[in-house]
Amino acid sequence: MLKQAIGWLKFFKGSTPEKSSNAKVIGSGNITMRVLNRKPPMLDKILAANMFPKLESTIYTYGDTIYNPSGQPIPDHLIAHEARHFKQQGNDPGAWWDKYLADKEFRFNQEAEAYATQYRFVCESVKDRNIRFRILHYLAGILAGPTYGNITTRVKAMEIIKQKSNI
Repeated sequence: MLKQAIGWLKFFKGSTPEKSSNAKVIGSGNITMRVLNRKPPMLDKILAANMFPKLESTIYTYGDTIYNPSGQPIPDHLIAHEARHFKQQGNDPGAWWDKYLADKEFRFNQEAEAYATQYRFVCESVKDRNIRFRILHYLAGILAGPTYGNITTRVKAMEIIKQKSNI
């Protein structure tokens, strides 16, 4: 069991287990998205908004395209997260990104939904509740952090993710 927990935590921190996907066209549910291994078109706006993502480990969704600057394989749980952003962006990803970058409360709420989708995917794949708790704890730490405005605590972020995921 400990080996499985370590494996899943490594999976979340960027290793590439067997369940990873890096196809040029990927699917998540009824959604098909393209993956381009290059910087996203809105990177200048992201940097101007004082968000300094790690390009080697951050991916972005703009419309039906996932931008993957590092070219690393994208795990399925992260595809689920990005598919949620695709749905959130609707027919105007440019307007969504403008609001996302300007309004930290909006950004937090959009990410809370995406992390809830990601956590739901994990819960469907992982039956061990201790591993699921560790993954929830990890995701909540990201949501509660500086990238999303330090709006909440990790404990509250865990509650929000669980509530939004309906788990």
